[in-house]
Amino acid sequence: MQLNNKKAFTIVELLIASIIILLVSIGLLRGILFYIQYSTAQKMKDLASQINTNFVKYFDTLPYSQINPATYPNGWDFSSCDNTTGNCTFTNQDTDGDNIPDFYDPYNGDNNDQYSNPLSNFGSWLAIRPNQDGTCNTGGQNFPNIPPCIVALRNNPNFRVYTAVTMARVANASLESGKAVGVVTWYFDPITKKYKSVHTILFKGREK
Repeated sequence: MQLNNKKAFTIVELLIASIIILLVSIGLLRGILFYIQYSTAQKMKDLASQINTNFVKYFDTLPYSQINPATYPNGWDFSSCDNTTGNCTFTNQDTDGDNIPDFYDPYNGDNNDQYSNPLSNFGSWLAIRPNQDGTCNTGGQNFPNIPPCIVALRNNPNFRVYTAVTMARVANASLESGKAVGVVTWYFDPITKKYKSVHTILFKGREK
């Protein structure tokens, strides 16, 4: 006698189909999540570049006399630059040994370690650094209408971009020839959680 259990066979088919759909959905969702993270990382990179440019433009418009920090760390009050190579002494220091020159390094220590607490362990060499509320700590110096030092992508506090500033005085013998402003803008990659940065050095010649 032959038994023909079509109902049981149909249930097995449904289970198999459900499992296949589930696996495909998981893969699709993971792909969508990765795309969102990648897109966010690219937007943060673009935002960091734009903010860095805005800060450089801001300091470029300031009077020369206003770029005058209370102190110059690391001997940056008497820096020099090689006209042939373009190398400057203020980019030679690496106090924390992380292979990032202090002049555009916001942290004292491994920058990747700051992901969970990005507003701590700032380098003592910073002339300007972010405050908790997003404004800039200027060390008491007067920088009117300075842009915010923290900007959140799409106003999302989980995706923030930070900016800090260093300053050096460039002099040849006893003659001051100009000042250098280092602007570093950074964020933490939403995929890898690694430190990413954009930095620019602005040179301002001494006013005649």
